Amino acid sequence: MADVNRLSLPTFGLGKIQNYDDEKSAGMSPVSFPGEDSDQTIGIDTLGVIAYANITGRLTDTFNELQDTIAKIKSIIDGKQTSWQPFYSPFLVYTYETGGTKYRRQGGMGTNTTATASKLIDTNALFSTRGVRGPHTAQGVLLEGDVVKNLITGAITRVVTVDSNTQLTLLADIFPNTGTPYAVSVHMACKLLSFKARWSLPGLNYVDYDLSIMQVEEA
Repeated sequence: MADVNRLSLPTFGLGKIQNYDDEKSAGMSPVSFPGEDSDQTIGIDTLGVIAYANITGRLTDTFNELQDTIAKIKSIIDGKQTSWQPFYSPFLVYTYETGGTKYRRQGGMGTNTTATASKLIDTNALFSTRGVRGPHTAQGVLLEGDVVKNLITGAITRVVTVDSNTQLTLLADIFPNTGTPYAVSVHMACKLLSFKARWSLPGLNYVDYDLSIMQVEEA
């Protein structure tokens, strides 16, 4: 499951997530952003509701690659966050508003019930209802479709189109057999609030982290 939770742009796999908490708190209290964004209070929607997610996990790689990933994430936080970051996860459940209409987005897991080339078919799914999406543009940024993973083989692809509540067309054929468990990772527009890395010596091939993000308006 390590690669179904991702933070991009650019794309960072968040490794093995050990704890995931999300909450919404009502009120118009100012939200303190770090770095050059410290004077901003964005992320408050029209109802004055702020959505947070606090993620605890572990990144595993070579020491140099881990240092590079940490530096890139911290550079986003320390600098001017002129664009939001898509956070992908099957655990996301949230709503967003655009054009005066509220939409629901929800990731999930299930088991396919029919095997058809480049399709994910699950008669028990609610892909349309849960807001799964193919490629689309938000604030001038072309986003790829939501992420789909075969939980048996580990193969990953993207959603091309949502055909119905029970069927997705995929970029690649990763479900040759029925009865295969899968995960669908939707994305939430967010900005980063904090990132803390904790090295456990002498284990230099992994690092534990705490990441806090806040939902912002996508479009």
